[in-house]
Amino acid sequence: MTSISPEDQAIRIICMKHFHQSLWLPGTANHSKLKVTYSTTTNFDNVSIPAILFIGPMFGTRWNSLHFDKLARDCGVRVICVDRPGFGGSTSVTIDVRMSIWLETVPALLQRLDVKHVFMVTHSAGTVYTLNTLFHHRSFLDPKAPYVAFLAPFVPAAHSDATLPTIAAKLPTSLLDSWAGINTFINNKILPGASWSGGILSSSAALLSSLTSTDIPGTETSTSTTPLEQYGFDEDTAKLIKKLSTKYQFAESNTGANEEVKLCLRKYDDAVWGEAADYSSCIRKIADNEAALGSNEPDTAKVSVEAFFAGSDIMIAKRGQKYFEQCWQADEVKGKVDFTTSTCPEANHDSLLVDQKKGGLKIVFERIAQLSKDRS
Repeated sequence: MTSISPEDQAIRIICMKHFHQSLWLPGTANHSKLKVTYSTTTNFDNVSIPAILFIGPMFGTRWNSLHFDKLARDCGVRVICVDRPGFGGSTSVTIDVRMSIWLETVPALLQRLDVKHVFMVTHSAGTVYTLNTLFHHRSFLDPKAPYVAFLAPFVPAAHSDATLPTIAAKLPTSLLDSWAGINTFINNKILPGASWSGGILSSSAALLSSLTSTDIPGTETSTSTTPLEQYGFDEDTAKLIKKLSTKYQFAESNTGANEEVKLCLRKYDDAVWGEAADYSSCIRKIADNEAALGSNEPDTAKVSVEAFFAGSDIMIAKRGQKYFEQCWQADEVKGKVDFTTSTCPEANHDSLLVDQKKGGLKIVFERIAQLSKDRS
């Protein structure tokens, strides 16, 4: 029997059909026919385990299913990841319809996958999309165990004074229009394979530091999770999976990052944020919806929202964390939503997602698996 080289094995894994799927959104009066590329973990056909809709950070694309795959299988959950417009094979759209296209995508995607209910998990910039999804598509949460997890939730700079977004906001729009190309260059030429989702932030921070002559502390990209632990293959194969998947991801379109960075920095009208233009108001509306749902459908459980924060976070800082927590702990929200918060002291903004030992993702996956068992 001919043995398979580590590179061939890595390519076989990376190219599995679960990680490269697509659907089309039909044309409407507001947009033409649009392609959406997405992925699932390889255990997705096991309908006995809970499904998670992961709403990723700026560069948190469908490739996350590959990186989450072993952890998902170990924890007994299955995961859906999506390329938002302008990433992977998903059609680019203008920023003014970006949120509405996402809200169209969610029901179409779940219908395609024959999934009625999901648990929602998000990281960083995905927070804006998740708040809108929770407001508009609450019915997709499990009625007996509705749960949403926010990992290092992005908070507008006005409420955080965090170093990185404050510096980035000073950059000219012309430079932000090249954001995707700059980050592709960083990952291909300067720090290849250094990050695969939120971790792109750290390399971008290094660039911003040089452009503005400002020191940005806390941008380390290291993780205590080894490639072997993450992917479950021999060390050579696991390292190649990480290296090649990053190379392939940045060989695809990432132009959506140009729009997402401008969205996060509020370079456009607040309307592009949808309901999340004002977090406090949005969360109060979500709470009011929960109260109304509880009155009309008493058998439906109250939504549980859990927030995980890093010990050090250059994107939102401690002030941003406090603001996000206060939004959920406001008197108008208490009693309508079950909210809990915790801090992973050894994690930073990136490693809170990518480090399985110091971060929060493993905790979230295990929590969801247990919630699903308890509801049965």
